[in-house]
Amino acid sequence: MHFGRRNLLQAAPLLAAVATVAAAPADTTDLVLACNTTLGPAMRAAAARFAARSGVRVHVFPTPPGLILPQLAHEVQNDIVVTGVAAMQRATDAGFVAAGATRGGPWRNRLVLAARHDAPPGALQEGPIAAPDPTPASDIDGPAVLARMGLQPQKLVGAIDANGVLFLLATGAARVGLVHATDLHGDPPLDVVRAVPDDAYPPIVYAAAVSQLTWRPNPDAFVKFLATDDATALLHDYGLEVQS
Repeated sequence: MHFGRRNLLQAAPLLAAVATVAAAPADTTDLVLACNTTLGPAMRAAAARFAARSGVRVHVFPTPPGLILPQLAHEVQNDIVVTGVAAMQRATDAGFVAAGATRGGPWRNRLVLAARHDAPPGALQEGPIAAPDPTPASDIDGPAVLARMGLQPQKLVGAIDANGVLFLLATGAARVGLVHATDLHGDPPLDVVRAVPDDAYPPIVYAAAVSQLTWRPNPDAFVKFLATDDATALLHDYGLEVQS
């Protein structure tokens, strides 16, 4: 519960931060992108590459998955949304994303068991292992994934989502954590201890789309950039695999 409160409190500044960018002059070329928290490093890297080529900055706001649709409903300015395909469909059904809007992806994210660079040998056997609890804030049912892998750790620490797992690893409260492949590039940097088999969890797939709330020039350009060979290779380095 302690980590649940922490994550909810961390989410509060997002509305103010996005609103600040949204208050910029109408003739700005800057864009605002909201994405699932785990996609932050990948989207920031893509935004930097896009800015170097086009001169247009994309402000990336990693957001807990459960808050992206409420932000759209409350008209918090977003030009581009990158989230799970199921959430994207709900956004489309609710009219937050046009059915014919420019789309990017889909990209698949994998799950891994990871540890800090300085983790001792045998960390997976000794634990503690941190894993997300099955909550609306997470797209991972940690205990179920570990059970399908045949793992029954003596010390299992629950977290509200993968971001909570990263906090437990950073503070040393856990030695190994169940996270997304895209989380490996966050803080702290992590090493893969074991890849999670594909049959241990439902596929985690994302898409990008231009929001109905956009009013800045040409947000389609960034979504189209995400489909280029350059962006595809970059996103792959950050843990996102293009799905056919």
